[in-house]
Amino acid sequence: MLLACHQRIRSFTGIAVRLADAAGAAAPEIANAAEAVHRYYSIALPLHEADENESVYPRLGRRLTDASERAALEAMVDQHGPLNQVVARLLPRWTELKTNPEKLSAYAADLRADAAALQDLWTEHLALEEEIVFPLIRTRLTREDLDAIHSEMKQRRGIGATV
Repeated sequence: MLLACHQRIRSFTGIAVRLADAAGAAAPEIANAAEAVHRYYSIALPLHEADENESVYPRLGRRLTDASERAALEAMVDQHGPLNQVVARLLPRWTELKTNPEKLSAYAADLRADAAALQDLWTEHLALEEEIVFPLIRTRLTREDLDAIHSEMKQRRGIGATV
């Protein structure tokens, strides 16, 4: 599930980058793209961050003794701050473009800079997780840990919840 989230992050970040340069696109296309990235970054991304911070981090942190591995795990959580700062700048612009797509040209430079910064931050963050943290999850966590993480992820998303 975590890797699937990463693919969605890459996809929606790509849309954010392309949106900044979509001045010639039709208004409904701009509005739809802005709505899609806003929805992903305001709803889905916080769930993914909670997965890492609340489910993975504490369990994996208890299992790591190597200083470099612990540093990588800490970096995973610390990197969320700069990502969230850039997203906080983008969300109001995307909200505005959902209803006023004609304002794209006025926001294009800021959108371009922030979307590029977001993409750069994601490149570093996703590489850290995929190359270091995720292999540690596979080798250090127990089946019970993995099942608990999976269950918590599903619960956050309302999947399989009982009424």
